[in-house]
Amino acid sequence: MMLRPCLLALSVVLCVSARAQSLLPPESVTLDSLAAFKSPGANWQLGGGLGGDPRREKTLRALPGAGVLVNNPTAAAKADLFTAWEHSDLELDLDFLMPLGSNSGVYLMGRYEVQLFDSWGVKAPAFSDCGGIYQRWDEARGDGQKGYEGTAPRANASRAPGLWQHLHVQFQAPRFDAAGKKIRNARFTRVVLNGFVVQENVEVTGPTRASPFTDEKPLGPLMIQGDHGSVALREIRYKRFDPDTRVAVENLTYRLFAGESRQLGEFDSRPATREGVPTSFAADAVEKTGRYTLTFHSRLIVPRDGAYAFTADGAEPVRVAVDGQVVVDALEQGGLPGSIHLTKGNHVMRVDFLHMSSRAPVFQVALEGPGIAPQVLTSSRMRARDSNLPQLLIAPTERVRLQRGFVPFDPKKRLYAINVGSPSGTHFAYDFETGSILRVWRGNFLDMFEMWDGRGENQISKPAGPALTLNAKPSVALLERSAHDWPDAPEALWSSDGYTLEPDGQPVFLARLSSLTIRDRIAVDADGRSLTRTLTLGGRNTDWQTWVLLAEGRSITPQTSGQGFIVGDREFYLDLPLDSAVKPFVRTRNGRQQLVLPVAANALTKPIVYTLVW
Repeated sequence: MMLRPCLLALSVVLCVSARAQSLLPPESVTLDSLAAFKSPGANWQLGGGLGGDPRREKTLRALPGAGVLVNNPTAAAKADLFTAWEHSDLELDLDFLMPLGSNSGVYLMGRYEVQLFDSWGVKAPAFSDCGGIYQRWDEARGDGQKGYEGTAPRANASRAPGLWQHLHVQFQAPRFDAAGKKIRNARFTRVVLNGFVVQENVEVTGPTRASPFTDEKPLGPLMIQGDHGSVALREIRYKRFDPDTRVAVENLTYRLFAGESRQLGEFDSRPATREGVPTSFAADAVEKTGRYTLTFHSRLIVPRDGAYAFTADGAEPVRVAVDGQVVVDALEQGGLPGSIHLTKGNHVMRVDFLHMSSRAPVFQVALEGPGIAPQVLTSSRMRARDSNLPQLLIAPTERVRLQRGFVPFDPKKRLYAINVGSPSGTHFAYDFETGSILRVWRGNFLDMFEMWDGRGENQISKPAGPALTLNAKPSVALLERSAHDWPDAPEALWSSDGYTLEPDGQPVFLARLSSLTIRDRIAVDADGRSLTRTLTLGGRNTDWQTWVLLAEGRSITPQTSGQGFIVGDREFYLDLPLDSAVKPFVRTRNGRQQLVLPVAANALTKPIVYTLVW
């Protein structure tokens, strides 16, 4: 099999993203009725969406229809909501929305809470903030000690009230022996809030506070807290795993072909340099140095019929075949995930590894099956390339800090960009080629490990806090006709003139577009909750029309307050000053909505001011 750079010319970035995603679909809670729940209280209802202004109102208004689960507790109706099904180990995904000041929670097995809370703007989050693992409670412990344990999120990844947020939870249930005695505590292996890991490997010794259960069992329902505050949920998806069911690998042998090779399978018809039984299922169990091709052969024993998804990770090519069928195709680094339907019983598995460098040989093969949690088959766990790396943090202290560097941005990193950090803890990345705000984030500023460690091979500066990614389209463009779509690439007549610095280090970006001049000031507001942009155009218009792109999304709708717009599916707010003379409008191009502003010649000197809130 010839090696192909990331298979069919996919970029390495896309391949790494695909590798991180499971190929086995989850189950979904169908929200066209409340049949998935046990005896839902009157505080729970279904809606087709949300009306009103949850950014400012404390009660949610459900629109007619289905698909969104809405809780509005009252003194008379404030029941918690339990699923009709129970679970042990669980992987859970859901979207939630908190109105102003609201409080709720998701209880795994009805006992262990991940807190949902309107924590927007909190500088130092506690266990009681969104994404926290709530504390336990014991009245017998005495004053000041009744609350114990509880784990704060690593950072405040919360969005503003009225915006949809995403929660991902990987949970392991407690374990019990044959006599029913607990032998291992429950554990949150990972909690991800809005794409940021806020919890990892957190052990919980018993039910957290406000759980309706005081005991622990092998199974329990998923519970949504209903008595504290309003909350909306949608897209509830889950995978239930049987903790006692695993796949086995037996009769492991290897064949090693010494020497340089450019493709897997090249040596199959030749005698092996060495073969035998390895001490373990790992590359370094066979050979320490040199270049070679290594194949492992084994019997794979699966416990039940169904679809099985395989992944392979490594710094060099890895391929996996089952019963002669290639499931994981080799990439320049690791392999492209794949799935196969297997029957219960024995199967033949082959793993090929191509060691072509002086690096330490290491790879990892894992699978997931029907009701079978992701399981690493190889015996040496390798560190994933894109997670758990050491951090090398830099932070702004008394003034705004600027840091040049390659900015990671799908589908490719931005080479001419800069990161701007504020002492308030809110930061952004700016692209000189398009004059666009690439992303905004809060918390820590930058992780420079991949820029400065060793030779800085990847040369990227990563945001070190929870981020909202925007788009890289030009902020200012020349359109021959108003019907034309917005350009994706940098404008040919655009050139950056760098930036000037204000006394506190605040940059003002300068650029030219044909005969136009652009002055672009992007500054964090005093409370760190928003970012205000002031665009000032000068010079003269060309024969083509000058336009400014304020935002783009699947949908853009006016805020009920009249203050501005809601961008995307309640992803962020774009506010306009109350006395703003700017009158942008929404247009649709190729299935996307764009908030745009045509700039007339007599309006070139009037600043365009708007604020991003997320």
